[in-house]
Amino acid sequence: MSDNELIVSKEYGLGSFSKAALKIRQAVFVEEQGIALDIELDDYDNTTTHYVGFTAEKPVTTARVLTNPTDNSWHIQRVATLSEARGHGYAAKLMRTIIIDAKEAGVHKIDLGAQVPSLGFYERIGFNVIGEPFVEAGIDHVQMELVI
Repeated sequence: MSDNELIVSKEYGLGSFSKAALKIRQAVFVEEQGIALDIELDDYDNTTTHYVGFTAEKPVTTARVLTNPTDNSWHIQRVATLSEARGHGYAAKLMRTIIIDAKEAGVHKIDLGAQVPSLGFYERIGFNVIGEPFVEAGIDHVQMELVI
């Protein structure tokens, strides 16, 4: 594997990938964006699928997926890429992997709450804004969805 090649892996619940994901999330959300650690940590890590993208065996990008059993939709949360790994398309590849997995699982809708500065990123992947802006953890967000 070359240094810039991204390998995306996933794991349900707590384990080595959730630990790698949490390190990325802490670097991005807590250290970089100033979100309180007690807000970042919640009870969903043990009931979500953690996607982690690795370059040269180093975790650099992550997201987690919560399944809504009532309508078999997926909710993507905690999308983050380490600052030194941005600009290489890693988060886009991670998101495309999640979308492919959703299609294979028979999921017809994926939603997420996007930070407003990242709106264009999600729109390029195919997500559409479906609601009014809201504030979460002191940051402006919008609800978005992708029908697949």
